[in-house]
Amino acid sequence: MAARELTLGGTPVLIYHGLGAVVPADVDDREGKYWVSPASFGRQLAMIREGGHRVVRLYDFWTDDGDERLGRPPVVLTFDDGRATDYEIAFPLLLAAGVGAEFFLNTATIGQPGHLTWDQVVEMHRAGMSFQSHAHDHVVLPRLPPQLLRDELSTSKRLIEDRVGRGVDFLAAPYGLLDRRLVDTAREVGYQAVCSSLGWPARRGGTVVNRIVVYRGTTDARFAAILGRQPSGYLPGIARTALTYLPKRVLLRLRPEQLGAQLTAGDP
Repeated sequence: MAARELTLGGTPVLIYHGLGAVVPADVDDREGKYWVSPASFGRQLAMIREGGHRVVRLYDFWTDDGDERLGRPPVVLTFDDGRATDYEIAFPLLLAAGVGAEFFLNTATIGQPGHLTWDQVVEMHRAGMSFQSHAHDHVVLPRLPPQLLRDELSTSKRLIEDRVGRGVDFLAAPYGLLDRRLVDTAREVGYQAVCSSLGWPARRGGTVVNRIVVYRGTTDARFAAILGRQPSGYLPGIARTALTYLPKRVLLRLRPEQLGAQLTAGDP
């Protein structure tokens, strides 16, 4: 009898940052690696369907009390930053595939060039898409003093809930940077959990939800391994995190401009 293939526990929660055949002119080389082509995204949606995976809402996965070891795991699709391509490209492809996704918004950028408008957010919500918080401004949240941090989290949550008429349960930390104070503050404000960018399958019910980034260069083979929860799909991301975590922390403290990180709402 053939040995059973090793698989990881948990559920793949995928992060996209933008879709485009070409990287927009206002996106620098550092961020361009996150822009997935529409053709690749279309193939990935087909691979999810053909592999027998269900696409579920983040809240439904997070509260599910079923046995994730039985059958194929569900998949959660998330988009960060509230870019205009969420509406122009991702939304039609998701509708055509008959699936939904979570869109994490920086509410300060709504209506700005290159970003979603509130009318688009409402239209997408009515069509079955879900909207969550990426904070009010796209800033390094752990660097903020307590009251500013609370304001960032509560303002975004309130604005989205007022517009779509549905509770906002999850926060995605900009740059994937979070700490215990951020998680505790988010829970106090009313979020159920905080989403990270640690490339590992997520566990339901946790206060931190792991997500895995889909890059422009993510191959079909690696994407299939991610869906199958095979270690080969996740180890490159874990290795990248391990190699860059401490250097990123040092640069954020000493030279944040080298990371392109925005520390306060007034930064360029």
